[in-house]
Amino acid sequence: MRSIPLAMTWELLRRGRSWLIVGFVVANALPMIMFGELRHQRALLPHDKSFFLISFMMMEINMFAFGVAIFAVQGHPSRLFVMPVPTSTIVAWHLFPAMALMALESIVSTAAANATFGLGWPIWGPAIFLAVMLAAVNALLWLTEKTVWMVIGLAPVAALLGLWFKSRFGPVFSQPTRLWTEVTLGEAAMMLGFAVAAYAVAVIAVARNRRGDPLPVLGIVAWIDRLFDSSPETRRPFRSPAEAQHWCEWRRKGWVMPGTVGLVIVGGFILWLIFNRDLRDLFGGLIAGGGMLSMAGFIGGVVIGNVGPSDKDYKMGQFLATRPITNRDLSKTILKTAAKSTLIAWGIWVLAFLLVGAIAGMRIIRQTEILHHLEAWYFPATLLGPWIVMAVMISVGLTGRTRPVLLLGGIVVAWVATMTLPHFVLPRPVEQVFYTGIGAASGIILIWGNARTFIVAWRRSLIGLPTMLVGLFGLLAILALAALTGVLNPRLPLILNLFFIGLLSLAVAPLAAVPLALSWNRTR
Repeated sequence: MRSIPLAMTWELLRRGRSWLIVGFVVANALPMIMFGELRHQRALLPHDKSFFLISFMMMEINMFAFGVAIFAVQGHPSRLFVMPVPTSTIVAWHLFPAMALMALESIVSTAAANATFGLGWPIWGPAIFLAVMLAAVNALLWLTEKTVWMVIGLAPVAALLGLWFKSRFGPVFSQPTRLWTEVTLGEAAMMLGFAVAAYAVAVIAVARNRRGDPLPVLGIVAWIDRLFDSSPETRRPFRSPAEAQHWCEWRRKGWVMPGTVGLVIVGGFILWLIFNRDLRDLFGGLIAGGGMLSMAGFIGGVVIGNVGPSDKDYKMGQFLATRPITNRDLSKTILKTAAKSTLIAWGIWVLAFLLVGAIAGMRIIRQTEILHHLEAWYFPATLLGPWIVMAVMISVGLTGRTRPVLLLGGIVVAWVATMTLPHFVLPRPVEQVFYTGIGAASGIILIWGNARTFIVAWRRSLIGLPTMLVGLFGLLAILALAALTGVLNPRLPLILNLFFIGLLSLAVAPLAAVPLALSWNRTR
């Protein structure tokens, strides 16, 4: 390479091509499938005002999915701190190629959706804004990295930019009423100002990190540590390396999922208090929030599944790999932390749900529309769903490799496409047979894969007899639950029941998958 900027751009495009391709597919799969189904049902009404909300949400999903892919391949500026290049150049060539990719992806995705479905979505305004948003998030992350200031800094900036973007589609605190079809000179100047400010903050942040100057501390983290600390100085010495490791894991990662749930509930309550104040909407929002606990489980799984030396490096470092603790005990520690984190997060939601329900009273509860459409399985699913998502992400993250992540994303996208596309090309009788076969095959593959995972972990002495028995009894409990569901819902197809058995078996699979993944990472 003739220059460092050229090498940085090549690294982003060449070495990160797999992540970028997966991010592009994930960002566009859901909108394409959803719009295809709407057109098939003759319910695609792009010019109807009720459709503006869908377009706004699809733009947000697109930004999040492809933005995550860019963050995954960007790398940290610290790897260039020793290079003979100014800080301003390091920042510029970290931001500008990523911003160009974000804008280009948005343009291509929107143009393809418009050409395919005749949506008439705006192209230039959202594309430029997404690039600016990416730069702002990067700047704040570099400025506040590894400090409690990260939450304090990101929240108001994201809210400010998000509300400004929402105002391009109509009133800020109501549903979108129009599309952002034209970018005025004032809007262009505003986005340029955001971009310049983000670049300036990023230069200051990277320069400070390059010098090694810390941000001032608030003392919040130290106070929380003192409140929940069970270290030897305050109580008793650790009895084993496993107990010490559990204390360390919980102290570093355990409160991520409960903290996320608590912040979302408190933030939602504040917004409701300012803009709504209807108890039915608050109660209904909490009910719907139970279905969103899996998102918190995803975040918790990404954090707890990282045993690497940094946030972006999942490869186990020598410091942890050489600790006097076996893979079996270390796996139990990680799973114990994950289970405790999930239960506390779920308990926070349940407590908020019961508290608001008690305040609202039976009359308002009966008037809550969303409650009338729920089945009995919904509330147990609010606990099982986050646990399954968290456990799968932990198992994948503990491998310390990129390929399992790409493979998991590819499997999810392929499965969604397989379950959706035949609806448009196959006759109805053939379609039913096809879905029956795919559902049965998916359930059998999941059950066989989980059983195979237990057998391999047993043969490698990564799990003992108690863990095997727990897995067996867990599978029997799932079978009993499926049988009970079949009795209560006789119209439920047996094949669909088989698929859900396979899906629920993922709840016990981490008992064997986590030790296998950890062993693979530790012996690299």
